[in-house]
Amino acid sequence: MRKLDNLERSWRVIQQNGRASKSESVRLDLERFAEDAPRNLRSLKGQLGCGSFQFEKAKGIPIPKLDGRGKPTGKIRPIVLAPVESRIVQRAILNVLVEIDALKPYVKTPYSFGGIRSARRRDKQSRHDEVSAVPAAIRAVLDEIGREARFIASADIRAFFTRISKEHVLGVIAGVIGDDAEFLSFLRSALTVELENLALLKDKAADFPTEEIGVAQGNSLSPLMGNIALAEFDRAMNEGDCRCIRYIDDFIIMAPSAKAATARLGKAVKLLAMLQMELSPEKSSKGGTPITDGFDFLGITICPGLIRPSIKAQNRFVESITKAFSESQMAMIGLKAGNPLEREKSLMATLRRVDGMIDGWGKHYWFCNDGQTFANVDQQIGQQIAGFLGCYRNVRAAVPISIHLPLLGLSQLATIERQPFTYPKKPEHA
Repeated sequence: MRKLDNLERSWRVIQQNGRASKSESVRLDLERFAEDAPRNLRSLKGQLGCGSFQFEKAKGIPIPKLDGRGKPTGKIRPIVLAPVESRIVQRAILNVLVEIDALKPYVKTPYSFGGIRSARRRDKQSRHDEVSAVPAAIRAVLDEIGREARFIASADIRAFFTRISKEHVLGVIAGVIGDDAEFLSFLRSALTVELENLALLKDKAADFPTEEIGVAQGNSLSPLMGNIALAEFDRAMNEGDCRCIRYIDDFIIMAPSAKAATARLGKAVKLLAMLQMELSPEKSSKGGTPITDGFDFLGITICPGLIRPSIKAQNRFVESITKAFSESQMAMIGLKAGNPLEREKSLMATLRRVDGMIDGWGKHYWFCNDGQTFANVDQQIGQQIAGFLGCYRNVRAAVPISIHLPLLGLSQLATIERQPFTYPKKPEHA
């Protein structure tokens, strides 16, 4: 755990994950650490070596949960954001645990996906050889359909991470690694949640896992802890003629009949009750339904012959594009009133940002086969681009020519800082 190469690998993962964060504080924390990452990592190695490293208090972030129409439900997703140093060490611990042979069955199981990612491959051919996360879960669902599954039932485990018993998972790990009191104590510290903003959270504080039950959503170790906690659930749910494919707290039952799917869903309720867990009624099926009716799982719609992003996923993506253009248009229109234009809201910067969003969304759904869906989304985006360019032309026509370059997002020579030389004065006697 203390080896420098392990800490370096952990830092790269934390840095990569953080780049996509919408939180400015997360990005600033990463930038601070990256300013002298080699020295900071050596410092971490030294602290771990002499036993002086301590996990600092984290920040609780209550993310509002939305319903199918994008409206707040009044419930939250309790995300715990630890300082970057703590996150690096937590990831370093995970790197060690996943390499222990006796724990590998909890890391990679045939019916559990998500959370513990394998190394990504860059070439398209290898995507089909070694997939992970959502694509792997969807492929497993398709495999079961190919094996004559005809009915499904889907469900979501309510507040999953906050219901995991730390004592249980630590007991399993202790049984594997033996009597290593120092490491087990350190692992317990890595899983313990102390919040610096507990008072500010007020009534939402109770949703965060600050006691013996629950692990932090946002901790690199949480997915492995979840797999350990649900190991017996996964085994029992896949007995007989049904299959249960789980992605962290979402699962889908593939069955030969409606009766079998409904019975297996009832079994899930009983198994989860033994773990002090329960299903979310609003996100769970009441019984088996035919696969031929089509169904959604993990943001993917699967119906006979077609695999595509769900309507909800499409709408959410188009809304994010709309927001990017709207924010830029408002900033452009502000030029008419003499307001300055931030460069990231300029025409070219906005188009580059939208291009990145389109590219990222498309690559996320690389395994979907419904080309018409992507063409339809492209058409919606094209219409928005037309409106965006129309706004640009109107503003350009209404502002002085001196503002045309920053409106585009180009630099102005007149505003670039210079340190001009002074032309020598002619001697007085000349």
